[in-house]
Amino acid sequence: MCSLSALCSLLAGSGPRLSSQERGAVLALLHSSAVTPVTRQVLLERLDARQERQFLSEAEFNRLRAAAVRLVPHDPAEIDVIGPLDARLHSGLSGDGWRYADAPPDAEAYRTLLAALPGGFVTLSGEQQDEALRTVQSSHARAFEDLLSELAETFFAHPLTQHRIGYVGFADAPGWPNVGPNELEAREVSHGGQ
Repeated sequence: MCSLSALCSLLAGSGPRLSSQERGAVLALLHSSAVTPVTRQVLLERLDARQERQFLSEAEFNRLRAAAVRLVPHDPAEIDVIGPLDARLHSGLSGDGWRYADAPPDAEAYRTLLAALPGGFVTLSGEQQDEALRTVQSSHARAFEDLLSELAETFFAHPLTQHRIGYVGFADAPGWPNVGPNELEAREVSHGGQ
């Protein structure tokens, strides 16, 4: 569905959920001296965070979960990408601090987008969901763009995703003396993902 789908599918994996080996590697890095205490706290909270529905109706929440799995393929039991979005909408905060002048607030735009999905969207096949999302992308382009961006941001901010792509930029306490092309820090090599 999205240009990220191949990468996201690789990251979501087709095997078991977060293995004890993956979890151990993530925790080892987070508890190392390479990670500052503030960053450690934030990423440890994200690792197991599961936020309850607060703003969207149950039907909207379920539609959003199904859409999120198609747009940013992941296992919702492993990585919660819609809980933070729902919590933000509940808090009344705007997304990234800006929107098009003619666009409604995020809560209204997302509800309108979710309402435009066909009845029974959650139970449609993956191909049918993708087709419905393409239709909504055309008819609600700006809301769709904002939603996809927010879902991708939440997905890539999760420590499990970062581990799976070999990203250790948050482990910056010792600095980054190797900044040349193809020069890696030891922690980049030893803590990389798949």
